[in-house]
Amino acid sequence: MIPLLIAVFLIAFTPCSAQNAAADEIKNLPGVSFNTNFKQYSGYLNANQQGTWKLHYWLVESQGNAATDPLILWLNGGPGCSSVGGLFEELGPFYPERDGNSLYENVFSWNKVANVLFLESPLGVGFSYDTSNPSNVKADDDMIALENYQALFDFFTNVQPAYANKTFYITGESYAGIYLPTLAQQLVQGINNGSFPNKNFQGMAIGNGYMNVKHLTNSLVLWSNYHGLIALEDWESIKTSCCNNQDVDKCNFYAFLKTTDNLNFLSDGSICGNYVYQLLTDQSPPWPANQDQYNFYQDCYDPLPTTSTSSPMINFIKSHPNIAATNPHGTASILWYDSTDSQRGNPCWSDTATGIFLNKPEVQAALHINSNWQNAVQTWHDCNDNIYGNYTVKYIDTTSFFQYVINNVKTPNFRILVYNGDVDTVCNYLGDSWHIRDLANSLNMTDQPRTPWTFRNQIAGYVQRYTGQSSVTIDVLTVKGAGHFVPNDRPGPALQMIANFIGNIANYSTATGIDVTPKGPPPSTDTTTTTPTPTTTTAPTPCASIPTSTTTTAASVTTAITNTVSNTTTTTPSTTSTTTTTTTTGAGAASSSLLLVATSAVLVKLLL
Repeated sequence: MIPLLIAVFLIAFTPCSAQNAAADEIKNLPGVSFNTNFKQYSGYLNANQQGTWKLHYWLVESQGNAATDPLILWLNGGPGCSSVGGLFEELGPFYPERDGNSLYENVFSWNKVANVLFLESPLGVGFSYDTSNPSNVKADDDMIALENYQALFDFFTNVQPAYANKTFYITGESYAGIYLPTLAQQLVQGINNGSFPNKNFQGMAIGNGYMNVKHLTNSLVLWSNYHGLIALEDWESIKTSCCNNQDVDKCNFYAFLKTTDNLNFLSDGSICGNYVYQLLTDQSPPWPANQDQYNFYQDCYDPLPTTSTSSPMINFIKSHPNIAATNPHGTASILWYDSTDSQRGNPCWSDTATGIFLNKPEVQAALHINSNWQNAVQTWHDCNDNIYGNYTVKYIDTTSFFQYVINNVKTPNFRILVYNGDVDTVCNYLGDSWHIRDLANSLNMTDQPRTPWTFRNQIAGYVQRYTGQSSVTIDVLTVKGAGHFVPNDRPGPALQMIANFIGNIANYSTATGIDVTPKGPPPSTDTTTTTPTPTTTTAPTPCASIPTSTTTTAASVTTAITNTVSNTTTTTPSTTSTTTTTTTTGAGAASSSLLLVATSAVLVKLLL
């Protein structure tokens, strides 16, 4: 059984005004090509008691009723990838144009129904940094749970105290399958012992989650065969060498791999291990180098005859230091990709465009990015490889965290949603479904019949609910045709899904009635504007103390903390950039949201 991460927090409150919220408000975000009707804030949250660990946040308030709509926390995975990447490439109100100079509207943004908080976690991701050591990139599962907990404590107590009594949910994707259950346990503990400032923790939604490595590995072998990746003779050999010709659905392929860090996997040298190893890498058959593992049916057509056909995600994998191939595409060439999707190939170039936009000095000034970060880090990246390379995995099975939350949460009608795009191979729907089935069985929960759900009268996927003696429910849901990044691949169904989830509507086919009419251009303003100057600060003391852990079963955590919509058409963007500034600094984007179950030759990078 995985040791529970149990911590009791002592909190000393100091009077604090709400001036932080006003100071963090984004007054004029460059490049926006539509009229925004919501407030947004960008700044830093303290993730340790000393106030030296700064996690960057971006809050976009609801386009509905910000005062009454709930708060959603969104975390991308990696480990080491930016949630602001999720804002611009998946579920936020803005999508970048191909040149990275302007932003067009995502009419299926999740802030149509909620206030959405994007947190760049852990330290070293995006604009987040350690003021005492900007190169600090060491992290593990326990440390991140406490960093995120303490950042939320600061958010509700000091930075945005108006949100302290608001219903809130925690959501995310990929390696957030680890981040969220560990954070949820911390929240339930803090709420139950009276130390956490917001008692209204209502639920958790995990998209294509990395929650159980064994199940994801075993299910990937089956998924690959049933999608035509494995030759018939190889499949017969796999059944013989791996399963001794027994029931292949119960075959433990994972047992034929070896690892020293629970992040990178190699064959154990057996025939079966060699087969499974090949399925975990894009370097050897059956995976071609230009097959997108994050969306099996996504194609990015390259017009350049001298280069290979691949998406930025595949290019990122190729450019990883542990992989021999290099990225054949520069920023300019990537802007003219063609694709089979209905979004002008947005998934093929949005990560690069996001990097261009966020590295503009005028954008960073509008976001109040600290000059200390700019001087030390200099460039925003979608993902930080150094975090991944130095990361310590503590948990490869999150069952005990789910069990703790379900058994101890006191919020009535607490809800858990596990959703999967059904054509993702990195964190596939079958492995996640097995994980929740086993969890439900361990808690004597009852499963209801699996049924289809619809979006605009078309099948959007399938859903199954688990219920038990408590009021907690778990919904396991698939999104048809979506890959790893559901809100980008199927934005309409994704918005309807999350709206029904936070609305406590069991029928996910329920239409939301949300207005998705594109907004008009912003009001004309004087083009002579003054670019705000980045704020310079030196590790200010928190206005209210951050909780200090006094007891824990994971001693290393305390020591570390103490010491250190669909594929239907989306809004057609303007063809004219609204920003004349052309200055850019290295777009350098690591691919938005990646996970690879990997080997020393192939790192299985979970992002988003």
